Amino acid sequence: MNNFIGLHQSQLDTPALIINKTKLLNNIQLMHSLTKNKNVNLRPHAKTHKCTTIAKLQLENGAIGICVTKISEALVMAKAGIKGLLITSPVVTTTKMNNLIALLRLAPDSMLVIDNLENAIQLNELLQKNNLPLNVLIDIDAGIGRTGINMVNVVDFVSQIIKLKNINFMGLQCYAGHIQHIPNLQERRALSHNILNKVSKIKLKLVFQQIKCAILTGSGTGTFSLDAEINEITEVQPGSYCVMDQEYNNIEYKEQLFVTAMTMLTTVISTNHKTHVTVDAGTKALYKVDTKPRIISHPHLSYDWDYFGDEHGKVFNNNTSNNHTLPQLGETLELAVACDPTINLFDYFYIVDENGIVIDRWNIDLRGCCQ
Repeated sequence: MNNFIGLHQSQLDTPALIINKTKLLNNIQLMHSLTKNKNVNLRPHAKTHKCTTIAKLQLENGAIGICVTKISEALVMAKAGIKGLLITSPVVTTTKMNNLIALLRLAPDSMLVIDNLENAIQLNELLQKNNLPLNVLIDIDAGIGRTGINMVNVVDFVSQIIKLKNINFMGLQCYAGHIQHIPNLQERRALSHNILNKVSKIKLKLVFQQIKCAILTGSGTGTFSLDAEINEITEVQPGSYCVMDQEYNNIEYKEQLFVTAMTMLTTVISTNHKTHVTVDAGTKALYKVDTKPRIISHPHLSYDWDYFGDEHGKVFNNNTSNNHTLPQLGETLELAVACDPTINLFDYFYIVDENGIVIDRWNIDLRGCCQ
């Protein structure tokens, strides 16, 4: 039943995630405009929103495809008819490789990153048995030490990969996730350029050896415009920009800022203390990161989850010298949050118009796809 349609957002049961549709579309269209002006393709990462409805909006507004991290996410996207998928993390186990075969039957143009020759050989054997090709990118370690091969080994690695008959080498991925939230613009640019200039030289070396390297991708919401300054970059894969979150609100940008399109609603459920009130959103609703939520509906208030358990949060005056009163029992607060891991805790978004009226509800249908 759609008995929530027509309600004001303040009437929703909480905790709840809401998306202002106008702001969401503005963010999506702004990113397409910025990347188009820089002559780079846009393949947004769905690890943020985990929602096929939003992915389709991104494709309708100029994206060439969608990035996901897990094969389970890719399968949900493919079953929804979404093409141009890039899985940005290696697929290794037998179960996952078999699921990759199922994905390729649904979406043959899907791409996968690899960083291990043994894994590539196993994939090639499975692909041969199923008479299927696979487009791959070589994942390069940007200095995180997470996935990806060392830069000095890339050319030799590619020379081995191109010998595998059912694997099509398409290019390189290098994502510097560890620098996306650096507040200072110039520091962030310098660090990102230092990494990607090295990767660009690898790409040029491959081309010099007559190995076609059509794609060089990476970049997140914090570096997409900076990385697009490098000639060899062909596409970017930002994720958070569409709904925007508090972590990215805290950094400097080169161009126009994206706006916070997704927020969380929480309700005051206890007012028995003079120093603070208790709300119904704890760490089961708000993923705990270094950046704490910002209460945008009541700027004089602060949120804290320390020592309040999984189900509850603490809200207090952030300036004891002011005369602002604490919110009342039953009052709804609106928070800007760290979006990616928090979204994965919910089943759906409530979609609201400019007046805060609920107009739809979209499933977070990739929620829980961790395999």
